[in-house]
Amino acid sequence: MRTEEKKTVLVIGAGAAGLMAAAAAAEEGAAVTVLESMKKPGRKLLLTGNGRCNLTNLDTGLISAYHSDSGGDAQEVIASVIRQFGAEETLAFFEKAGLHSKDRGGYVYPRSGQAQSVLSVLLAEMTRLGVKLKLDAKVDSIFYDRKNRVWKARTGSWDYQGSRIILCAGAKAHPETGSDGSGFSLAQQAGHTIKPVRPALTGLLAAKEELPFLKKADGARTAARVKLCGGAGGRVILAEDTGEIQWTSYGLSGIVVFQLSRSFPTERGEAVIEADLVPDLAEADVAEALGRTVRHFGGRISAQALLEGYTNGRAAAFLAERAGYGRRTDVPAAELAHLLKCVRIRVCGTRSFDSAQVCAGGVPLTEVRPVTLESLKAPGLFLAGEILDADGPCGGYNLQWAWASGHAA
Repeated sequence: MRTEEKKTVLVIGAGAAGLMAAAAAAEEGAAVTVLESMKKPGRKLLLTGNGRCNLTNLDTGLISAYHSDSGGDAQEVIASVIRQFGAEETLAFFEKAGLHSKDRGGYVYPRSGQAQSVLSVLLAEMTRLGVKLKLDAKVDSIFYDRKNRVWKARTGSWDYQGSRIILCAGAKAHPETGSDGSGFSLAQQAGHTIKPVRPALTGLLAAKEELPFLKKADGARTAARVKLCGGAGGRVILAEDTGEIQWTSYGLSGIVVFQLSRSFPTERGEAVIEADLVPDLAEADVAEALGRTVRHFGGRISAQALLEGYTNGRAAAFLAERAGYGRRTDVPAAELAHLLKCVRIRVCGTRSFDSAQVCAGGVPLTEVRPVTLESLKAPGLFLAGEILDADGPCGGYNLQWAWASGHAA
């Protein structure tokens, strides 16, 4: 930004994207004020990575990992933003500010192991750069004052004004942190549309008839190859991944399930989870091994005990009871092998926004400029972070989007 073009910038939201946007704008010479609805900044940032804050991911395919419902040139917008400020630039920014990191197989965390360290560094940068932070300042409306040629953000007690606004008000995930969806209303006031917003990176709810059996498995963790299936008979694969399932009394959780939750077919309201609990073994080999065990015990071993030889005891109890085996000792080995390789559970939805790490949907990427994220509906308004229709998988991808989009805006 040239000296003669020094601007006053209002940033709405003191989350990851908002704090990065504020620091970047101030570094370029702008006078920046951040308006945050909560009494403390960075509430959601402190929750990331279970309080350890997965800063970014060193995935060489980082750009292609993101999803958007916007269509058109959405992926080009994502690529433009990430190329400007990728993982390397993110880590350089934080290291310059004194935060050192450690790489855990491509997942990058602060060396301190605390999300608080990340927030502290960002706030220190804001102080260094003279950024003003107004807390407990919920913005009710934004509008362009044509007479005075300034943007205004109205709170319950004051009208703040600036030559630019950067809207980083979050989406709806974890509304107790300030991401209550009000940012979408502000975007709509400026003429934007909103792609349907739904929970992503969250657990899946099991159909009612599955719940009595799932109580048996509550608390179990099992490695699995997992498919989310829809369509007629639940046979069309919508998404798949490998990881650890967490079995719960309400349904299924764990990172592998989180990764699939975005693809839940909301228009149908039902789908099927198909899990292979022994993904590293062929079904025929499992059947043969189970047969040997049956012969070793002279046929006097229950189906549940046989299943426990391959999977968590609670999961084995769930499988045996759900299949109607009970303590039977006459279940064919081939039948048990197929059960381990193809557990099918009906699911009827995702958990709520309260339990979601991020949201899918939001302001379409086709409504912002690819390089700067300036609104195509309202010049002088910029958007960043989760309010935009872009989301990534678990593992630092969504924080990287926050850093990159905030910096670009």
